[in-house]
Amino acid sequence: MCGVIVAIKLAGRSACASAKTTAHNVNPSANLESQLASSLDAIKHRGPDSHGSWISPDGNIGLASCRLAINGLGPGGQQPFTSPDGSIHAVVNGELYDHHRIREEMTQLSGYQFQGGSDSEIVVALYEYYGVSFLSMLRGEFALSIYDSKRQLFLAARDRSGIKPLFWTVHDGTLLLASEAKALLPFGWQPEWDVRSIVEIGWLTEERTIFKGLRKIRPGHYLTCLSLDHISEGQYWDHEYPDKNVRETRTEEDMIEGVRAKMLDAVRVRLQADVPVGIHLSGGIDSSVVAGMAKHLLENGEVRLGGSEDQRLRCLGIAFDGGSGYDESGIAQNTANFLGVDFHKLHMNESKLAANFEEAVWFDEQPHFELGFVGKHALSKLTRDSGLKTIISGQGSDEIFGGYDVYLRDFLREPDLACPDNNLNESTRLQKLQECTTAMANGSVTTKTGHGNKISSHLSSEIPSFAYVMSAPHLFPSPWVIQQFGRLSPQVSLIENMDVRARDLMRTKWHPLHAAQYVWNKTLLPNMLLTNLSDRTEMSHSVEGRVPFLDHHLIEYVNGLPPSMKIRYDPETGVKTEKWILRQASRPFITDELYTRTKHPYKAPTTYPLDGPMHRLMSRLITQSSVEKLGFIDWEKSKDLVETAFQSLDRVAMTTVFGLAQLVVLGQRFGMPRAER
Repeated sequence: MCGVIVAIKLAGRSACASAKTTAHNVNPSANLESQLASSLDAIKHRGPDSHGSWISPDGNIGLASCRLAINGLGPGGQQPFTSPDGSIHAVVNGELYDHHRIREEMTQLSGYQFQGGSDSEIVVALYEYYGVSFLSMLRGEFALSIYDSKRQLFLAARDRSGIKPLFWTVHDGTLLLASEAKALLPFGWQPEWDVRSIVEIGWLTEERTIFKGLRKIRPGHYLTCLSLDHISEGQYWDHEYPDKNVRETRTEEDMIEGVRAKMLDAVRVRLQADVPVGIHLSGGIDSSVVAGMAKHLLENGEVRLGGSEDQRLRCLGIAFDGGSGYDESGIAQNTANFLGVDFHKLHMNESKLAANFEEAVWFDEQPHFELGFVGKHALSKLTRDSGLKTIISGQGSDEIFGGYDVYLRDFLREPDLACPDNNLNESTRLQKLQECTTAMANGSVTTKTGHGNKISSHLSSEIPSFAYVMSAPHLFPSPWVIQQFGRLSPQVSLIENMDVRARDLMRTKWHPLHAAQYVWNKTLLPNMLLTNLSDRTEMSHSVEGRVPFLDHHLIEYVNGLPPSMKIRYDPETGVKTEKWILRQASRPFITDELYTRTKHPYKAPTTYPLDGPMHRLMSRLITQSSVEKLGFIDWEKSKDLVETAFQSLDRVAMTTVFGLAQLVVLGQRFGMPRAER
């Protein structure tokens, strides 16, 4: 696990500074070496154990890495990696599983000579033998970059679910890539607000960020630069779902056993490391089944925890104030007691949330609309202070198993022809669908864009759960954006950036539940949850996060299950059970309490009293000068936001305040100029 940086001077687009440097006969590598060093220093939290770089002899290409040593702890794991003939160089951020098997295969196939025990070294061996197609052979969480000097080919790729970040831009004639935006500052990159992306929520739904011109490599995609000139992008993996008209032939027990086997294997490989591994445990079923399966695998001797003779499983979690309605630590403690494992909890009250707010925002580099990310930021510090460098979490389960309440309408929109015997008769389905539609309408879901554009109405009818989320008033500051910046529709932005092939499948072959899951997996999961609540908060204190629910072998199996295996509605009791098949597969490893518990998303308290630490913090951050410095928020319309939110204790207003305060912090920390209209 590392932080990576790449700089490639593009042919014919050399910067003025480079020309001056050459004219004065200065070593062309000296400036790049200094920039890479400063860039690594900016993200040293991602890899405090060591750092290294490679620069081409002509000074036009540089790859650098700061290392968090997890596997192959010796010097053989030092990055960048170089092929035996010196022609291929690579930096890798992430964890690659099954690397022992791949090492043996590559040694037999090509005679590749590995230098150490790092899992990431397999990247060079696989690329040298298979070329770009090697990406489909990788299993894990990763963002990687390779330069092949023989072919003058640069390749960068991101894992299938977007667990690990990789940003890119072209600045001053140089292609720049980095694990975090702050790593680009030493290259002279000046961040500017991308107001259109902010208003359209492009930073949440596609490859844009809140910074103008800075892009993300999309999950399951790769970027190439050929001959230091031609930049293109491609896709090597995507979510697939079965034809909704084809009947399922497997029995329920077969499918339950299939999920259980895939889950156990995903947890097993993520327990393997040369350092201790722990688990972030909440009061939900997702992290609890991970803990239960981990305990089972350890007791049966199927895996051993690395880095210590102590094989006790350690779990850590967050406790919010008991009367807040958001504290799940008691349930997590029950799970720990049931499993007989250690559980350490971090109490996050209002004062601690306020004290950690600004630092957490700086590491996240984008807004999040409730304060759970601050708690996760602090939890990663407790994790590292406890001697753990690697943690496993339950992130991603809701997206693949159908865990969100708003998925119900997507599930009910059409009968599940793959499982016609699911006990949900047509009259009950239509009745429940109408109830969901009415509830959404009462929740102010609208299909109007304000532009006379009918595209978003199609989105609302095709993917109602996502349309519901996109209409949430606190997701973006549109009502307070200065008129000259426009009133652009997030729904239109989403649908225009959706893969055309996938949209055709949504209309013709996929069940509406699967269509909704596809959109969630391509948008909010990588661009918000895996960013604000996983990678950034974990790596802020040098902790590697692993997510077994996003193992692509498990994803592909679960994607192929009928909708009724994910959401189950009992017409006799009127009870809807989300993640039904996960509950059945998890039954031996969790408590009765969790087996029957409904979904409760991890969140921090959403309202806070007047004159408390949070109110004082928001009042300090959101001032006339700080808001006007942004350039795109109307102060006259937003000046009463803070007082209104804390006086009324309105949750929507409060989360809007949190989002605006984070924009202020980011503008200050990045030295952002005022946005031009």
